Amino acid sequence: MPQEENLQTFKPLIFRNEKEANNLVSDKKVIRIDAFSRQIRELFFIDNNKYIGTDKDKAYESSDFKNYLDSKKDSFVYIYYPWNFHLVKSVDDQDYFRLKTNRNQDLITAEEQKKLSKYNVAVLGMSVGSNIAFVLAQAGISKKILLADFDELDTTNLNRILAGVHQVGVNKAIVAARRIYEDNPFADVTALTEGVTETNLEPLLKNKEINCIVEEIDNIPFKIHIRELAIKYKVPVIMITDNGDGVVLHIERYDLGHTKIFSQDPAYFEEKISHGEMTKEQAGQVIMFDIVGGPEFVDPKMRAAGRRVIAKDLVSGAQLGSAAILGGVRATVAIKQIALGSDTRLDVRSYINPKF
Repeated sequence: MPQEENLQTFKPLIFRNEKEANNLVSDKKVIRIDAFSRQIRELFFIDNNKYIGTDKDKAYESSDFKNYLDSKKDSFVYIYYPWNFHLVKSVDDQDYFRLKTNRNQDLITAEEQKKLSKYNVAVLGMSVGSNIAFVLAQAGISKKILLADFDELDTTNLNRILAGVHQVGVNKAIVAARRIYEDNPFADVTALTEGVTETNLEPLLKNKEINCIVEEIDNIPFKIHIRELAIKYKVPVIMITDNGDGVVLHIERYDLGHTKIFSQDPAYFEEKISHGEMTKEQAGQVIMFDIVGGPEFVDPKMRAAGRRVIAKDLVSGAQLGSAAILGGVRATVAIKQIALGSDTRLDVRSYINPKF
């Protein structure tokens, strides 16, 4: 198998016929996958519910299936993934969306699903954020999604980022974007490999290209500034903070007129970040008191790990993959509720702890 050609590549190529696909990949070692044949069989039962519960083999022998197969014979595309050299024959965008979201019904209705797919989310920071982005994609939420992270994947990240050792050295936003496109080749992913800055974030907010921000960056002063921008442009902010086996969920409804940051007036943070930088000790105080709510709410093992980081006995703070996945689930539920208008609370800090 050839080496990956471009570490920055994260968008698949989509062709409407086999000849176009073969012209591009003829000189490459390609793994060909026919998903289309199975997909048509799934669609047949969705579109012909009188066959639900009947013997599948007999249904496929019916004239109804033969006619259905004939009606769908040209409803396919070829999808080429340059980073793993797979060429996939698949149903088109609309049929893929129906298949992908069919088992969401009616936990999410068809009308709700359409609304959720058009709810554009920006996920800033790809540690916990990568899990949130992928769970959103799985749920059919935010077909158009923005991912931002300047950092590259290290092996120490693999305890919480859904990736593999073959991706070490690849930008984290690209790793996450590829996973989303493998889940949904018809997604619309923007990957900011330089990370999020005021320069690239504010125009998107001003032009109303972002409906919700998921903020998962490490820089405390910029966390605050993102919320200042969110207040200005009335965009809700969701944040998940690791807390041992559990997580802390923050929901700040700036879209509904909320004006506080971590339950404090913005002026509260002006002195703390007046110089634009913070020591690890200062950042730790903000996380412990303002974000998590006080030392009594912090997992004792997290506090102990934090002290070791300050003492330079540990490279970085403790995080678990199970908590990152839990955060992805909880944030996705919150975003779904906001997008559908079922949660109108202005300021939420809740603790999710799976311990029995």
